[in-house]
Amino acid sequence: MKTVVYTSDKKTHFFQELKSIYRDIKSSNFLAYQMTKRDIQSQHRQSLLGFFWILAPVIINSLIWLFLNGSGVVNVNIPGGIPYPVFVILGTTIWNIFAEAVQSPITSVNTGRAIISKINFPKEALLMKGLYTLLFNLAIKMIPVVAILIVYQVVPSWNLLLFPFYLVALTIFAFAIGLIITPLGLIYTDISKVLITGIPFLMYITPVVYAAPKVGVFKFLFNLNPLTYIINDTRNTLVGVETQSLLFTVILTVISFIVLLIGLVIFRKSMPIVIEKIAG
Repeated sequence: MKTVVYTSDKKTHFFQELKSIYRDIKSSNFLAYQMTKRDIQSQHRQSLLGFFWILAPVIINSLIWLFLNGSGVVNVNIPGGIPYPVFVILGTTIWNIFAEAVQSPITSVNTGRAIISKINFPKEALLMKGLYTLLFNLAIKMIPVVAILIVYQVVPSWNLLLFPFYLVALTIFAFAIGLIITPLGLIYTDISKVLITGIPFLMYITPVVYAAPKVGVFKFLFNLNPLTYIINDTRNTLVGVETQSLLFTVILTVISFIVLLIGLVIFRKSMPIVIEKIAG
């Protein structure tokens, strides 16, 4: 049997690395698809409620805020003309997509810990597996979105054509963040715990279940948060409201894509060190 020794002393040009990454992603695409299919089947085969668990975070979080608002415990500020159930379900769904995309790289590679040090295969296949799982879950999460729009007879405008772009922009932004921190997250489990703890906190300074405040320190925090603009506009494309920050989103997407490419190279170059730590 051939023995493969992982080393990190190979010096290559940044764009040469990107070219190699592209080749490996292309060659391992079928492997990533098969791993995704296997994981989805294993997760839901013995589950009584099946795919409902993909929707559970969205539904439960939305019901909590609908109850709090309906009972008068909190007085939620939302833009005029949008029914609150529509506002909160769309916002929670979009936020859940972001949260899952941030955690996707580190989660998908973590699930492959048992094999990455024993089997020689392109480790980018694990990232692709995470992306395919994310896309599958996204398709399921669109079900309550379509349902709530039909129930409340919300008619989107031509801005609906921008919805796929905003979803791609949000996914690239989130995936790039997750990819950059993945090498450290594989070595130090604290990173995953910080993500699990920090992402729900971040939701409260993002217009997910209520609109951005117009005065005070929280207005400053909301304005400082790039997710404010993406999530607002993503929701606006579905409810027929004009988008407000298209240029900002375009610029952020370009920057995120560059960060994503850098993250891929860092991931590739750091994997020998990570594998050594895991195996050791």
